[in-house]
Amino acid sequence: MGPKITLSDVSLSYGANQVLEPISHEFEAGRCHVLMGPNGGGKTSLLRSILGLTPFEGEILINWHNGAAKIGYVPQKATFESSLPLTVTDFILLNQTRHPLFWRQNSRHKKRAMDQLARLGMAERANRRMGQLSGGEQQRVLFAQALLDDPEFIVLDEPTTGMDEQGVKYLDALVQELLSEQRTLLAVHHDASAVQRLPTPLVHVVNRRILQSGPASELLEASNLATLFQHYTQSPKQEVA
Repeated sequence: MGPKITLSDVSLSYGANQVLEPISHEFEAGRCHVLMGPNGGGKTSLLRSILGLTPFEGEILINWHNGAAKIGYVPQKATFESSLPLTVTDFILLNQTRHPLFWRQNSRHKKRAMDQLARLGMAERANRRMGQLSGGEQQRVLFAQALLDDPEFIVLDEPTTGMDEQGVKYLDALVQELLSEQRTLLAVHHDASAVQRLPTPLVHVVNRRILQSGPASELLEASNLATLFQHYTQSPKQEVA
């Protein structure tokens, strides 16, 4: 089972701009948690704080069940120069070997990489340059790389950005598979319909603090959406989400 995440008085400021007010909250183990809210409300800042990528005040505990502290992280986007001779296979193997990139690739590592690419429908593009892929295809490769270490905790920042319908179908199926294995997923998402397709997601409405939490089936009802957004405080001037 994936870990439980506990926040205790977590806050974050950039100079005089307070991005997150003190938050005490718990993300249940083995569930799909979705952070939603307005641009500038601090969703990505909260996610990056949990990953340890952004300095914060307070305490964040990731309570692992089996001692295997493995996290898979898929950022919102990455930029690849089209002329750079970095193939999909090269990229996905970057964190799998200590040898220089263009040395002979380990067959075991390569098989593992191809297996993960196949789960996202990207195995046939393994020899394409990363810079020649569409944004959505790059996201699928990033997801495949995040799964290489078989993580129990998967963190996604706007995972469907730039994806076509086929890519979204692959992603939806894979997320359902991961949740059936009781891994913990934490995602920033803006698409209510995509969130509702997830298996029993818990939505956490964020705007500098966590305003509401509950099942997506309740929080994302059409009759409740407008009311939810009326509860938001004014977004910080600096863009942080």
